[in-house]
Amino acid sequence: MSCRRRLSDECIDHLETALQADESSEKDFHVRQVLQACGVEQLPAE
Repeated sequence: MSCRRRLSDECIDHLETALQADESSEKDFHVRQVLQACGVEQLPAE
C-alpha cells in the first residue's frame, strides 16, 4: 500500500481544523473524515 496518494483540499482542511481544535471529540471527527475519504475500511471504536 502506497502512502504517496495526494490528499484533496477538503482533507487538508479537515486536518488543519483538527490541529486547531481544543476538544478531542472535534479532533476525532475531522481525522475520521479524512480516514473515510481515503478509503480506510475499519476505524477503531475509540
